[in-house]
Amino acid sequence: MVGHLNIVTFAFQNLFADLYLLFGEYHDYCVLAEKYRYARNKLDHPDCKTLEDTDLIPVLAFTKDIINFLDNGYFSRKTKEQLLVEISVLQNRKIEIPVKCHNFSSMPYTESRIVCRENEIERLKKFICGNPGDLRKQHSCCVYGYGGVGKTALVLEVVKRIVQDIWDENTLNDYLPSYILFFSAKKQKLEIASANGRIIESPIHKRFENLDDLRNLILNNLQISDFKNFHDEGIIIVDNLEAISEDERINIKHFIDAQTPAEMQFLLTSRNSEDYEVNFKLSGFEKESGITFVKEYISENCLDLNLDACEIEELLTLAKGNTLVLVLCLRRLSQNLSSISGLQTEFSSINAWKNIRNGLKRFPGNAYEVISEFMFKDTFEEIEKVFSNDCELFYRILKIFAVSQNDGIDLNTICLLSNEPYPRVEAVADTLCNYLILEKSGDQYSLNNFAEKYIINRFMPDATTFDSVSTEIRQRETQVQQELDELNRDINSRNELAKILNDWHIVSGSDRIAAARLYRLYGEADYECKKDSRFKAQSILEDVIRESKNAEAITAHPYIKFQKSRILQVIDRAGVLPERHTDEIIDGFRNAIFVIKTVEQFSDIQNTKSYASLLWLFGQYLAEINKNLEAIRYLEEGVDAFEAMKIFDKEYYQCLSKLGSVYLDYFEEDKLARTKYLVLARTINKKLQPSFKNLGESKVFATMLRKRVEKYNKLSV
Repeated sequence: MVGHLNIVTFAFQNLFADLYLLFGEYHDYCVLAEKYRYARNKLDHPDCKTLEDTDLIPVLAFTKDIINFLDNGYFSRKTKEQLLVEISVLQNRKIEIPVKCHNFSSMPYTESRIVCRENEIERLKKFICGNPGDLRKQHSCCVYGYGGVGKTALVLEVVKRIVQDIWDENTLNDYLPSYILFFSAKKQKLEIASANGRIIESPIHKRFENLDDLRNLILNNLQISDFKNFHDEGIIIVDNLEAISEDERINIKHFIDAQTPAEMQFLLTSRNSEDYEVNFKLSGFEKESGITFVKEYISENCLDLNLDACEIEELLTLAKGNTLVLVLCLRRLSQNLSSISGLQTEFSSINAWKNIRNGLKRFPGNAYEVISEFMFKDTFEEIEKVFSNDCELFYRILKIFAVSQNDGIDLNTICLLSNEPYPRVEAVADTLCNYLILEKSGDQYSLNNFAEKYIINRFMPDATTFDSVSTEIRQRETQVQQELDELNRDINSRNELAKILNDWHIVSGSDRIAAARLYRLYGEADYECKKDSRFKAQSILEDVIRESKNAEAITAHPYIKFQKSRILQVIDRAGVLPERHTDEIIDGFRNAIFVIKTVEQFSDIQNTKSYASLLWLFGQYLAEINKNLEAIRYLEEGVDAFEAMKIFDKEYYQCLSKLGSVYLDYFEEDKLARTKYLVLARTINKKLQPSFKNLGESKVFATMLRKRVEKYNKLSV
């Protein structure tokens, strides 16, 4: 009904002219009338408990002015005097903050209402209040994400929710902090310029620059001299940690971990991934979540704005998931400071930076330039310190991204273009991901859309280098596609290859190509070595050395190391070449197993039959070269792996039989000291007997074990 009343006053402006004069002019009246409509609708909702001061104060003044303006005959339920008294009580209310020590007045609350963050809010509330039944709470939590994603707004919304829960006597675990303190290291912010309505970067006063500043701020606000015997429960919010130098961040981390009481919880925000007890990334809004955010933000913040689906999609494209940019754009649109087409012009870098490839000129000043400087200038300065001893590789990799026109590049391609080994390139890429310069999707790395502008300005090479790198990238893409086509043909004709790629979780195009090459080399080595040809065997060996070296330079996948060892085994067993490759074979097996066990990316391989077979084959090889004790270890792990997956096929029985035989071999090296290994061999022999008829090809191995065990049984009798 309030909305209808506002429409009536608009339709009959001549009849309400005296009313508008109370507020200066018609536009000012409309702004307050819309606030009043929002407040009425919000308070009418059963879940609503409070109004922000930014709504309550102007709405009370608005209703008071209108009550005084109206004749007494309009007040049927309550008199004008009764209503004015109630309004005065609200206007003169004293807010009792239910937290003894706080600095709420210095917290940078915004007029904007946060939307679409309920899951994140609940997660942080549980961190602060603890889960029911937990014996202790976690001490530190860092919310990280790129500049403008809404980290500070989220943290402050959580504080407001907790205070409201205390007022309502409804806090999780009856949480009641003695203090809530907020300290920021922020140096700049993005805002709308009053003169021209453009997005600009402006400086702000930061509260601390180092650990000493932060420690003194906490102590002074708590009115204590040190933390000894201080056990009051509360929250310390440390905002924009990335603005502090790396050395000081290390000092602050040690301070929080080791020099503050357990009852003092720290909630931190940073643009970088930090190593705190809880560390979670806050992401921006894209696609479906972005559409929901735009609609809810417009509604919740009462923006005078109507956008169709195409306009919302264009706005999301311009903002590239950056919440702050999205909010600033929505507010500019609602204030008629810009239009969608105007924003498209301002955010013209997407097209402008592509044209730079011809003229290699600097970008025109625009919104992307301001935002990228705001988001990444300090970050890049810090990264350059991280890579101070290896800046050349850092710059070379970023130059590749500056030139590339693709949505993403895999690490293998970067290794080839930079002529650097995989481990070094991966370390740089991971660091850039931690600083949110690069984003990883599957095996592809791409630039953050706002970092893109900064990187192109900084790292665009000269025209000759640009053409050279561009040509290399295109050639590499063509080569990879041709090899992938060949691989797909191989997969269709060889079921075993498809199973290997699946079992070993070989996903990326370059990894699949390298794996297929070595798979084919194994078949060639087996075929040629059976011919007893020294010349062919030597040629295969050279191919293996070359292919494995190339593959290991661009990928860390354990299959490459494993398959190299398998091929060298074939060559050595053929005996057609004089040299042996024992050390290389052992290193390949060990490295493959180590990577699978320790690198999370490959850990799922442990749940496959291929991994069980890897352990079995390595244990078998160690037994061949008389390293029996080490062979026992891997064969035992192999048996456990087969049994954990409930795989009882011929490979399992070969592994089990081999383990029993190696137990006996090790026993025979020192029969007096190693009788327990004879017992273990007998146990395996008994385990094999019930399934003896169904062992198939494995029966020969089980038979050999049985004969050896029976020999010792007769001797003991």
